[in-house]
Amino acid sequence: MDDLSRALGWYGKLPAAGDFVRRRLSSELVNWWHRWLELGLPSVKEGAAKQSLFFHAPIWNFALPASHGCDVVQLGCVAPSRDRVGRLYPLLVSLYVPPSYFEPQLIAGSARFYQQIGKSLLQAVSLGCSVEQFDRSLADISLTMTAMLKRHSAIATPSCGDDILSILNEGHSTAPTEQLEEEGSSWPNLANFFEPQGGNSYWWTNQATGAALRAQVHGGAPNAALFKTLFLA
Repeated sequence: MDDLSRALGWYGKLPAAGDFVRRRLSSELVNWWHRWLELGLPSVKEGAAKQSLFFHAPIWNFALPASHGCDVVQLGCVAPSRDRVGRLYPLLVSLYVPPSYFEPQLIAGSARFYQQIGKSLLQAVSLGCSVEQFDRSLADISLTMTAMLKRHSAIATPSCGDDILSILNEGHSTAPTEQLEEEGSSWPNLANFFEPQGGNSYWWTNQATGAALRAQVHGGAPNAALFKTLFLA
């Protein structure tokens, strides 16, 4: 896939817009996200304390397999947001590719990609930029995608100390949230164990807001419990 920027879309609510907005995401993909988000949003409406937790939650990076009702691999970020009249709803940016096009270098070279998306989301939510301004900021992200297309002869095999799957899953029936030791937007060695048609999705905090480094491995389809972990914990 020579022009990844054509597969970079977004969806959700912005403070500068009165309702849902989307660009370059299919109805099927938007509906997939909406079904998950609607599972968790009722918890946000339980009171002012929950709403405050949601709106002050970090921006989350994600790497999602083509499974659980979705037929594309997705790399991107999701942020807590709202529309012009204050109705809370996330804003997300997703780079989507068919699993047959997926290569580990898409993740291995994605550090600047995630950084720039995080900055664009923060500006959209905090500074109230217009729909057009937000979309233009994402167009500039295409410059960060060169590293995602490079062909490398090999990706380093993680050492025992770097194997974050072992750290996260050891002694737990479900993967917990953990602190990451390595700074930066990329999850160390994620490219080594991400399966484009597997059952696990991967979530880790974007550093645009200065949030503590945390990571979450979720098995199965996104559900209300995952929403609460990301936005209400």
